[in-house]
Amino acid sequence: MSDLAAVVQSDHARATYAATGGARVTSSEVAALGEQLRVIAHDFGYPEATDDSRRIGYDRAAAEALFERMDLTTVEAAHNGVWNFLTFVVAPDLVRWRWLGSSNPERWICTDRTRHMFARLWWQALTFGQAGLGVPIDLSLLRALDESDLNQITERRAIAGNPRLAQAVARLAMSAEGATRRTVLRDLTPRLRRRLAFVDFAALTDQQIEEHLRSLKGGKT
Repeated sequence: MSDLAAVVQSDHARATYAATGGARVTSSEVAALGEQLRVIAHDFGYPEATDDSRRIGYDRAAAEALFERMDLTTVEAAHNGVWNFLTFVVAPDLVRWRWLGSSNPERWICTDRTRHMFARLWWQALTFGQAGLGVPIDLSLLRALDESDLNQITERRAIAGNPRLAQAVARLAMSAEGATRRTVLRDLTPRLRRRLAFVDFAALTDQQIEEHLRSLKGGKT
């Protein structure tokens, strides 16, 4: 961990930028992001080994910091190089600490944004955060979900690609009585994916989405 912390940088000779549009991030802004992520990590036990609950606590806090400070568009956030820069240049020590014992290269190399150390957190904040005009994003729904809940939703792109639908699914699962959220999600998501072939949920109101989900939860397909 200390060896990785010693090579942390806020710039790289081979860093590239988009040809047009946007404002180029400065080295000092990158350094400030890395420092904020490290301060948050200290609150959850960094650099010492820690337990799952504290690692997940870090994920939730870091998701908010990444989303608020990076100020990305979804087009920018879809570029894997953005996230590879964070893991290999800005905060390799945090990746090692968070995924201590994991040999999965996808935590480092962004080939799947639902598994990458930092990409998954930013996209989780986008998917489950509720933004208000002039106020910080509300991530209370994200904080209420556990890793199993998130995997059931975010790894299904047809669902996670529509934040209103993903949030409605999460709320329905959390309100379940007499059954675990995992059971509800495992039963609901296959039914929902079948209905997505015939219904454009992006064109529906929030109320209509909830009505569809309640009918699916009731056993209809």
